[in-house]
Amino acid sequence: MNLAAAMTVPLSLYHIRPHPPFSSDNSIKSPTSTSTSIAVTTTTPSAITSNTMATTNDPIHPHPCLAFLEKCSNMSHLKQIHAQMLRTGLFFDAFAASNIVAFCALQDPGNLHYARLVYSQIPDPTTFTCNSIIRGYTNRNLPSEAILFYQEMLVRGLVPDRFTFPSLFKSCGDLHEGKQFHCHSIKFGFSSDSYIQNTMMNMYSNCGCLIWARKVFDKMVDKSVVSWATMIGAYAQWDQPTEAVTLFNRMESENVKPNEVTLVNVLSACAKARDLETAKLVHKYTDENGFGYHVVLNTTLMDVYCKCGCASLARDLFNKMPEKNLFCWNIMINGYVEDSDYEEALLLFREMQLRGEKGDKVTMVSLLLVCSHLGALELGKWLHAYIQKEKIEVDVTLGTALVDMYAKCGSIENALKVFQLLPEKDVMTWTALISGLAMSGQGEKALKHFQEMQISGAKPDAITFVGVLAACSHAGLVEEGISHFNSMSDVYGIQPSIEHYGCLVDMLARGGRIAEAEELVQKMPMAPDHFVLGGLLGACRIQGKLEAAERTAQRLLELDPENDGTYVLLSNIYSSMKKWEEAKRIRDLMAERNINKPPGCSLIEVDGVVHEFVKGDSSHPQSTKIYQMVDDMINQLKKAGYVPDTSEVLLNTDEEEKETALSLHSEKLAIAFGLLSTNPGTPIRVIKNLRVCVDCHTASKLISKVYNREIIVRDRNRFHHFKHGFCSCNDFW
Repeated sequence: MNLAAAMTVPLSLYHIRPHPPFSSDNSIKSPTSTSTSIAVTTTTPSAITSNTMATTNDPIHPHPCLAFLEKCSNMSHLKQIHAQMLRTGLFFDAFAASNIVAFCALQDPGNLHYARLVYSQIPDPTTFTCNSIIRGYTNRNLPSEAILFYQEMLVRGLVPDRFTFPSLFKSCGDLHEGKQFHCHSIKFGFSSDSYIQNTMMNMYSNCGCLIWARKVFDKMVDKSVVSWATMIGAYAQWDQPTEAVTLFNRMESENVKPNEVTLVNVLSACAKARDLETAKLVHKYTDENGFGYHVVLNTTLMDVYCKCGCASLARDLFNKMPEKNLFCWNIMINGYVEDSDYEEALLLFREMQLRGEKGDKVTMVSLLLVCSHLGALELGKWLHAYIQKEKIEVDVTLGTALVDMYAKCGSIENALKVFQLLPEKDVMTWTALISGLAMSGQGEKALKHFQEMQISGAKPDAITFVGVLAACSHAGLVEEGISHFNSMSDVYGIQPSIEHYGCLVDMLARGGRIAEAEELVQKMPMAPDHFVLGGLLGACRIQGKLEAAERTAQRLLELDPENDGTYVLLSNIYSSMKKWEEAKRIRDLMAERNINKPPGCSLIEVDGVVHEFVKGDSSHPQSTKIYQMVDDMINQLKKAGYVPDTSEVLLNTDEEEKETALSLHSEKLAIAFGLLSTNPGTPIRVIKNLRVCVDCHTASKLISKVYNREIIVRDRNRFHHFKHGFCSCNDFW
């Protein structure tokens, strides 16, 4: 629909409802002389009228009532002034009456209902008076009332002016209304008014109609810097950063100097597009043109650098800022979190505290994410206590972050407690709990909460179903899992992605249905990835299906010949079946192709400090004691029947050396440190970057029994809860 066609569109009047006539009870009567505290000189009515007309139009000597009105601060005083204006006859001057309406409609202590009552008693209201009421409704977020009053204004025969439409465009609830007001602005002669066109562009942007916003922009005869900023901001808002940057470049070529708003908008677009080069050019421009100390501009620039992976550049800006608001601290902390520099994020929060700045919901969400990645439960508990102490509102986002943190730190009980206390839960909250239960080996509980989620009315999304299918897989509920997979498209209209097919393949393979899993891989609507084939290969190891493992490994190596995990897993399968020559061949192939298995790394938190161990690590200050504890631990385990499983050791050495290599694995070092550094009976929590090996899994089960400790290990696949000699994964991982 073009602008010419829009001229023919009438403004719908379906909003109009009869305005109830004001009864004598609602009308504003002139109070008696005893009801006012403002003294008025006694004159005859004729003198009052003549004086009124004279003083009203005299800019040097305004009428005393108007002077009082300028200083009015509340409705009580306003009503007294209004009463005096009625007594003197001044109220019946259109200009004077419009000031009463403007105060009631636009000032903070005003009263829109009173403004309407006053308006109803003005014999000949002006467009200015109507504009005040429309603007008052818009400012108070009453868009329907603003539009209804505009329609009443038209019915009364009043003609809108250039100040009427900006408020109406802000009140538009949908595109249909916006187009009608667009038509009216043209019909009333404002087709080239840049002020109206700017608000019109903003209206189209808010309605998500960037095509029309751009049409208005392109037809503008006089494009101000506000016009450019509005259009660039619209593109940035609706995730079209490339168009925003292109328009900014065109703005420069037309020699239009950007203002702060334009620069902030283009930097927001750069953040979404990860356009580091344009951001650097904007940074240079701000330095050269005196914008260097603009807080909002610098903060937005920091955000761009963080999102582009340049936390050091952001930190330079941050350090140079003379004043830092909470938003700046949050941007920088979150930047370090996104850059996986968790230590710097925590140090910056510490510095923030020392400067007397208190965190808010945004700060806490970022820091809880740090705890989730590090498995730092004690730090997470401290942050939870901080939230309660500082009375930070736990909304859906922060509540979900708490549930996710506790679940990923292996404290599913606390995750459940937080979840149950949340007054409001959205799909992400339910998903965090369901996925946490599934990864903790509590598949049936996860499915129970999925049922409760459906009863509550929350609609699951694609991520929720990844957690549901994982729960079915870990609980061995194959048929139920297939049913949930089918319900995705049949009931919820969600098209299964490769993650969902990967879960289904894993589920079938775990259940011993290797042939069906292979068939599903062949029939998938998309090519399988590492997740799908890796799950199938792992299941082949557990099920002892050598031929299927070889076929799957071949496909994995075709997909990525440099992936060390495929070689290691296939070699382990050969070793577990005593096929030593084949295992050696795979290891030789790794050496030939210069493929190295990444070192295992394990994290453990003790007294709020996260300690990191790698295989054979000797850098820890307590290394001597730790290795003594490892030796004691292995001796105790052997007395309990432990036999080291050397099948996964990729060394061509004798058994004793292989056993020594096994004892140096990072999770054994972390567990030994945990036994040394924590009180008897307390749980030990370890985070590992690789899949737990068979030997460490067996040893951890025995350690939990011999030392009477609960050991929670989170590897790259799932949680293992070792307790009384058993694991929550039922030896299937």
